[in-house]
Amino acid sequence: MSERSNDPPASYPKTAACACGRVTVTVAAPPQMVHACACMNCQRSTGSAFSYSAFFPESAATIGGEAKRWRRSSDAGRWQESNFCPTCGVTVFTRLEALPGVLCVSIGCFCDPDFLRPGRLYWNSKRHHWLELPEGIERIETQ
Repeated sequence: MSERSNDPPASYPKTAACACGRVTVTVAAPPQMVHACACMNCQRSTGSAFSYSAFFPESAATIGGEAKRWRRSSDAGRWQESNFCPTCGVTVFTRLEALPGVLCVSIGCFCDPDFLRPGRLYWNSKRHHWLELPEGIERIETQ
């Protein structure tokens, strides 16, 4: 997914970090795609109504610190591995069976209000009814 004309230009490298700063991911280039997901697993893992993630080639990312891992099955039936800080518990990045060689970074960990908006919302069928999406975000009912 590329930047849209009304998104501000981004500067790289960027570093994402957990709340205590012990686990980081530094990315050298813009993400390949950005999306949100409202599946029940993402709602539970974020403690929010959806996840908001950027996808980078692992070759463009440098992980700092020791993350703890937890693997589960996704709604689509493939494994999903959350990597979180053992001290503060924040999930900084995820690996997905469906996307080998790709690192999915939690956008909130960048603390950048100008980060690209999502191009899609997956599992729109599980979206909280109060959540209204801006124009231009494709709604995918499942995954």
